[in-house]
Amino acid sequence: MEYLNFLEDEDRDKLQLLMTLQLYNDQFLTQKKLIELTGLSKFLLEKYIAELNTEYPELAISEELYDELIYQPISNDTIQKIQHCYAQRSLKFRFFVEVLIEEKTINKFQDEQHIAKTTLYQIRNKVLSHLKKERITVQKNKLIGDEMKVRSIIFDIIAYFYFGEAFPFSKESEKNAQLLLQQLTNYFNLELTFFQKNKLALFIHIIQIRIKNRHTIKEDFCSINEKTQLTYHRQLLMIETALHPTMEQPTGNFKETNYLLLFLYVSDIFDIDLEINQILFTKNQAAAQELIDRLTTKFQITDTQKNQLYQAFLKKLLGLSIFKQSYTTFVDTAAYSYFAEVYFPLHKLILKFIRKEQFLLSLELSKSDQAKLYYDIIFSTLSLLEPAQLGKPINIYIDFSHGIAYSEYIRQSLLRFRDLNITIQKKFNNDTHISLSDYRLKEAQCQQIIWKQPPTPSDWAKFADLVIELREVENEKNEVF
Repeated sequence: MEYLNFLEDEDRDKLQLLMTLQLYNDQFLTQKKLIELTGLSKFLLEKYIAELNTEYPELAISEELYDELIYQPISNDTIQKIQHCYAQRSLKFRFFVEVLIEEKTINKFQDEQHIAKTTLYQIRNKVLSHLKKERITVQKNKLIGDEMKVRSIIFDIIAYFYFGEAFPFSKESEKNAQLLLQQLTNYFNLELTFFQKNKLALFIHIIQIRIKNRHTIKEDFCSINEKTQLTYHRQLLMIETALHPTMEQPTGNFKETNYLLLFLYVSDIFDIDLEINQILFTKNQAAAQELIDRLTTKFQITDTQKNQLYQAFLKKLLGLSIFKQSYTTFVDTAAYSYFAEVYFPLHKLILKFIRKEQFLLSLELSKSDQAKLYYDIIFSTLSLLEPAQLGKPINIYIDFSHGIAYSEYIRQSLLRFRDLNITIQKKFNNDTHISLSDYRLKEAQCQQIIWKQPPTPSDWAKFADLVIELREVENEKNEVF
């Protein structure tokens, strides 16, 4: 989704300009090259740079000799602050929130913003055009369509500009959302991180607003077994009442409550025993099991680890099917190379699964969604399995002439490289890959690293590079056999 299209046109162009500059932090960049990259005219480029310098003097963008642009490195934090600021002053974004989400009348919005009717309809047409690209229909200024899709789109757009900030909803919405958030925290004894709390608060906002405006889900995604019902009966009734405050008495159809509980489950906020709808999610369960089967044919995994991995994978796949949120972090495939070097068999297996598994192909995942799923799977696997389970380790022998204390210090320091799948040997042998010492070992046929002084950051970097080189050699051997 082109989130920046919800900003005013000039603010969008300025932010895209900043993002382009960020890509060239600390690199040689000329004005001519920047014009080529952004497609802006020289006049607009100079205009936008002047405005950015006025609004954010810390950027200090200036033109030096030979047409070179000089500026302070632009951080992700700076980009986030500016895009939030631009969203706050965008009439397009405000129209999306106040009219299309909260369903304020279009006349009331026009009066409050003091804009002409022609301006109002220009704003409306632009916003509807952006939403049409995401296959979201607007009828009588109401968001219509697959309710799961509508809620996910709302979540994505608000989170992009406001995650970590106070959400742009009415005071009444804020009050209701905070009340339910506090109730959930107390009912289930939740210990939320800052961003878990933020994510859950946004999710609650959207549920409550959509229900209030009579846009409810039709599907039964899951149910709660009898044992859990008995344990949390009072809490579930109170959640249902909070979600449907105008209902005189809960009907027993807890679709929205179960939907909320499912979100808590797949987001690793609350591990509740849910019975997933077998009809709707047979393919999710089959895909999770297929991934487990592929892992077990390649690696030695215990039964306990299999169960833990299955639950972790199922959560990710359910999230893809139900909540369908897009992501803008952990979606860069550049980091694949690290995992390809260190955990090549695992990397190859996961990548093939994501790109070839039939259920995932049916979801038509974007490249960003595929990348996010890749990281979800590989991080879950690495957190539950030991590195030694994922391939032959690189063996390190340590022997410093000054005694045990020196060798032990290096050994402890090497623990930070756990993810490189290394083991430290007590005795030197033919399986040793690297010898670490302050003198060269004449008998050794393996790689040797000589540190005459306590290792510097540069020394550690060279050590890691050597481990990765040896890992590539091992990967090539595995490919041959």
